[in-house]
Amino acid sequence: MKIPMSGVERVDASPDQALAFVSDPNRVGRCMPDLEDLQVADARHFTATVKVGVGPVRGHLKMAVAITPDPTKPNELDLAVKGSGMGSGMDMTSHVRVAPADGGAAELHWTAEAAVSGPLASVGGRLLEAQAKKTTQNMFAAIRTALQTAGAAGA
Repeated sequence: MKIPMSGVERVDASPDQALAFVSDPNRVGRCMPDLEDLQVADARHFTATVKVGVGPVRGHLKMAVAITPDPTKPNELDLAVKGSGMGSGMDMTSHVRVAPADGGAAELHWTAEAAVSGPLASVGGRLLEAQAKKTTQNMFAAIRTALQTAGAAGA
């Protein structure tokens, strides 16, 4: 089952600060909802273990994440996520574009598509879609909050 998603998050940080944040595996990885473990491999890769609960299916997924800056558009990057656990699989691709906003702030324009297989996919389309969208939106909201907290600490 494929699940398309998109959104925009306004962050109280400069576009350069926002791009640096979402490009940093240690910082962006900590924004994953229900994070239990984070292991940064290098400047572009990390693994994370997250708790998952969709309907009666509950457990953990181990995610391998690759951050790939766009070589032709310096304010854009891709996140590729491959997850497995509980006999299920999840692949997600996400594209993030950082744009200037009023007042020196930035906007994170993001699109994502998730593909889910196994017991998680059998839960039911609407329930799975709602949970996937909520989790992805929560991650970008956590990025916004972390950037605001970092900005306040640096002020």
